[in-house]
Amino acid sequence: MKDICVWYIVLSQLVFGSLYISKIYRRKANPTLTTWILFLAGCGPSSITYWFAEDWDIKSGILNTTDLVYVTAILLATVIWGKREDEDRFGTLEKWCLAGSPVVVCYCIITGRTWSSNILLQGLMVVAYVPMLQKMIRKGKNRESYFGWLPGVFNGLAALYPAIHEGNALSVIYAVRSLASCVLTTVIMAYYQFRKSKK
Repeated sequence: MKDICVWYIVLSQLVFGSLYISKIYRRKANPTLTTWILFLAGCGPSSITYWFAEDWDIKSGILNTTDLVYVTAILLATVIWGKREDEDRFGTLEKWCLAGSPVVVCYCIITGRTWSSNILLQGLMVVAYVPMLQKMIRKGKNRESYFGWLPGVFNGLAALYPAIHEGNALSVIYAVRSLASCVLTTVIMAYYQFRKSKK
C-alpha cells in the first residue's frame, strides 16, 4: 500500500504539473510569480533538511521530494510564459520571507538542527500562499487553475499513509500543511468562480 501511494503521488504530480504548465503556456492560467518564488525558497531547503533529518527516507516523505520538482517546473513556466502584473512585486512580508530562507539555512548549518529547520521552512511555505490569495481577494476573481491546487488535496491525503505508516512526524506535518493549504486555496478559488458565474 505504501508503494502504491508513493507511485500515485509521483504520477499525479507529473500529470497535473504538465496540465498546469500547458494552461500557463496557453495563457489560461496566470500564477502569482512571488508565490512560486517563495515556494521554491521554502521547498528547496525543506527537502534537503528533511533528507538529512530522516536519513534519506524519501518514500515516507515523497510529497516533499516531488513538490521540489513540481514547484521548480511551475516557477520556470511562470517566468517564461506568465503575464507580469503589479501584484507580482514583492511586498514587505514577501521580502522578509525570502530573506528568512537563507537565515534558516545558516541556522541549520551552524546548529545541525535539521528537524527544527524543516519546521521553520514549512512555516515559510505557508506564508508563500499569501500573495496569491491577496491577489485573488483584491481582484475579486479566480485567476488560478484547479490543475495547480486540487491535486495537492489528494496528494496530501495519499502522502499521509506512508508518513503515518513509518511513524515519520516530519512527513506527517508536511502532508497536513500541504493538504490544509491546498484545501483553503481551492475553496477560495471555487468561491470566486461561483460568484463570477452568478453575475
